[in-house]
Amino acid sequence: MAEAVAKCEMSDEPLLVVRQPIFDRNKAVWGYELRAGSTRPDGGPVTPADIMNAYRATLAPEGDALVRDKKLLLTIAAENGFDATPADIECCVFGLCGQAAASPRCRELMGALRERGGIVALDVDAGEAFDTELLKGADIVKVSLSGKTPPEIVKLRARYKTFGGELLATGVAGWEAFEGTRALGFKYFQGPFFGVPLPDGETGLAATATTKLQLLRELANPECEMDELATIIASDISLSYRMLKYINSASFGLRNKIKSIQQAVSLLGLNEIRHWATVVVMTDLDSTPKGEELAYMALQRGRFLSKLAGTIKGFPHSASTMFMLGLFSLLDALLSYPMDKALENVPLDDEIKAALCGTLNEFRDWLLMVEAVELGNWTVANEILSRYGACFTQAATQYMKASSWAASQIPHMRK
Repeated sequence: MAEAVAKCEMSDEPLLVVRQPIFDRNKAVWGYELRAGSTRPDGGPVTPADIMNAYRATLAPEGDALVRDKKLLLTIAAENGFDATPADIECCVFGLCGQAAASPRCRELMGALRERGGIVALDVDAGEAFDTELLKGADIVKVSLSGKTPPEIVKLRARYKTFGGELLATGVAGWEAFEGTRALGFKYFQGPFFGVPLPDGETGLAATATTKLQLLRELANPECEMDELATIIASDISLSYRMLKYINSASFGLRNKIKSIQQAVSLLGLNEIRHWATVVVMTDLDSTPKGEELAYMALQRGRFLSKLAGTIKGFPHSASTMFMLGLFSLLDALLSYPMDKALENVPLDDEIKAALCGTLNEFRDWLLMVEAVELGNWTVANEILSRYGACFTQAATQYMKASSWAASQIPHMRK
């Protein structure tokens, strides 16, 4: 398997960029940290401008509108990273760590970045010896919670009580950590916490969520016939409206307007319409900014896994199976409800259900690989990929294409 990965053609390797959302105190998305998981095609060092360009390339006009007001955090770890800043610097937050923060040029260049409209963030874990003057030049201090106990976090917070800027907590693992750092005065929060069900999810589902979950169960039924599917869709006014709006859009180029759900189902076909309706219902489960980010990630995961499956010779599972695995992987977070309860009576393969509930099996491996990519754990991701004979180059290509596809789909799924 490792040999197959090593032989993969690397000259066409894209620059793999993942985005990690940063939330504000109101659980709205304030911005994204962009991380590169591969080198430039020419083998040169990746610059902030390279990362920005690769990310922008994934956004169709509709997707770009969704993130136009968001900040983009770009990490500069080496002194030469200052020399290739993006042209649209006013939307950027520059995270300084390592050699960049220790550079004699750092203070001067921090000022230059701010003068051009950029925001400067210092990573405190990258160096304990930040002097007062350096802190004065920063707008944000990044504080990692990873491996720290609550008393240690309180103590670390006290060190920056006179800092005039804002604090960004990274490595926020759960909602308890979010609420704790929020109470300590942190303004921004980054980590996997938003993909975890809210603590009050055990109490039960809201009526609207129950209805949507019932729709998902019916849509996932492989024995559902075309007429029955049309009836299911027609029973939901919002779903019906969006289906007719979607199929009558300019992208289909139809001469005659489609006026009924039955017509739409007949035109698109059973599998395509089930796929579309399932995606729409998933994006409806949580209408908050957190929910929109989760819906984007679920779509991206599903698309990524389904397309990656097609690049692996002899892969035993269908693209449709892998799409559903990725799509349902964040169902508990979207519903704020335990995964095992959410999946009750949903007609999915038992092995997929087990993987979604945390049982280690082949499907769980693929979910762990996706999570590793999203968190920037490239070593873990590549180890799992190589175990199944998948090529990192192919995975990077499909991941970036999935990012673009998900960004283009979200606007069409909105009411």
